[in-house]
Amino acid sequence: MRILERQRNREEKIKAKAEAIKNKELEAEKLRNEKEIQRKKQNELKEAERQKRLDEEQRIREASKKLKYEEEKLRETEERLKLLESDRQQEIERQLLKEQAEQRVKEEELRLKEEQLKAAEQEKFIREKEERETAATLKKEQEEQKIIEEEREIALKQKAEEEERIKLENERIKEWEQKFDLEQKKREEELIKKFYNDQSTEQKLAESKIIDSSEKETDDKN
Repeated sequence: MRILERQRNREEKIKAKAEAIKNKELEAEKLRNEKEIQRKKQNELKEAERQKRLDEEQRIREASKKLKYEEEKLRETEERLKLLESDRQQEIERQLLKEQAEQRVKEEELRLKEEQLKAAEQEKFIREKEERETAATLKKEQEEQKIIEEEREIALKQKAEEEERIKLENERIKEWEQKFDLEQKKREEELIKKFYNDQSTEQKLAESKIIDSSEKETDDKN
């Protein structure tokens, strides 16, 4: 039993040593891998910095080249502008001379037009004055004619009103006469009716007196 136990202990120790060795190897492998990764990252950073520096140098060369090109184009543009400015100044002078000649022609035309306009305005003024005088005379005649017409209309209106007043007055008199005749007839009828009523009443009274007398006499006899 002890032999088996010692053997088992040895095996466990051997196994533990093997496990420790394996763990150390794994740890060493992990460290190597981490160092390799760190190295690759450093190399990548160095390569990126180198590429960045190369790109920057390339951009500087291109910018310098572009700047030289633009300077050359600027000189060419300045030369063209100078030529254009010279041509423009000459064109301005030619245009100015042309405009001055045209201005003199226009001024002459304007002077002639002003004279024509003044003559036309003078003629228009005289014509309008005559028209105003004619219109004033016509207006005065129309106003006089209007006054005559208004007076005639007023006279006709007054005549018509007077005739209407006489007509209405005659109608009122006629109505009054008719009303008076009707009332007079009514009064006569009432008088006649009253007369007959009075006669009938007197007769009835007389008859009543006779009857009373007869009855009295009869009573006396009894």
